[in-house]
Amino acid sequence: TLLAASVAVTMAACGRGGSSSGGGDSADGGEKLNKLGYISAAWSDDYCKRLNDAIVEHGPEYGLEVEALNASKNGLEAVTGYLDAIDAILCQPLFSVPDMLMQFQQKDVQVGFVNIVPQISDSSKDLDFCYAGSSEEAIGAQLAESMSSGLKDGAKICVICLPYGQDNAAGRLKGLQDWFAANRPDIEILEVNYVERNEATLAQSIFEDWIQKYGVGGFDGVATQSSMQTQGIVESMKALGLNNTNFILGGISASSSDWIKEGTEYCDLYQDPDLEATTALDMMRHMVDGTTDELEFMDNAPTKNFVNVSMTTLHADNMDEYTSSALAAK
Repeated sequence: TLLAASVAVTMAACGRGGSSSGGGDSADGGEKLNKLGYISAAWSDDYCKRLNDAIVEHGPEYGLEVEALNASKNGLEAVTGYLDAIDAILCQPLFSVPDMLMQFQQKDVQVGFVNIVPQISDSSKDLDFCYAGSSEEAIGAQLAESMSSGLKDGAKICVICLPYGQDNAAGRLKGLQDWFAANRPDIEILEVNYVERNEATLAQSIFEDWIQKYGVGGFDGVATQSSMQTQGIVESMKALGLNNTNFILGGISASSSDWIKEGTEYCDLYQDPDLEATTALDMMRHMVDGTTDELEFMDNAPTKNFVNVSMTTLHADNMDEYTSSALAAK
């Protein structure tokens, strides 16, 4: 769940480098495509890169020609330059993006968000939009359920969260805690800690502090909230002789099942950029066509008009389908 050039919103996020478009003809060579502007949160981020690529690639399948821009200062200024040339705009929103997009709504340009829940201020409270992405609480609950099958009765675990104060950190933690409380009350969460930044070394340091405090064998698993955190713990587990037969590591936002395949990680949640991209494009198609009443919006969601995108649970049974080499071959 990263903020352009300055802050990392560590949910998973983004797209391809360079402004790109999907062409000018419809998928069947017939009608002219509607024009969709897309603003990525950060082309430097791996997931953002793959999400951007997928939106550009699949746009014509939904009758949309995509012009993709990076969320740098120049990118944000550039998108206002073709305010009158697009039918809709889709964004991975930074803090101030919803405010900026009010001018698009005033020009009858349809506004959508993807992957990062928009932070709506007083200036953008009248913005009419739809959102496609994952529910943070649902992600946390899915992780808890995925780890549960590997955790023994009375297991003790620790949780490493994204930076304190981020909505995705709080939502993922609440979802995990609520699922365990309702379904596995025997499991004890010994400690919850937050990284200052989403970096592997910081998660590794927290994990090694827990090892010093509780000892190897003193707790049975760790839940993480990002692939960077998982990476740090994987490195420490290997040095300590821990693997997925004697320690249950579960994470969120893996880019592949490689750590599961090698026998270190127990499970992870894979955020599929193609699924998120096509869900967002379908949403934008309905917005352009004025048929949003046909969309299925999530109840009790963190924002209005929320189209949920589920994550895929990676585990031993399906790990061969999601290795780096298998995904590269798709």
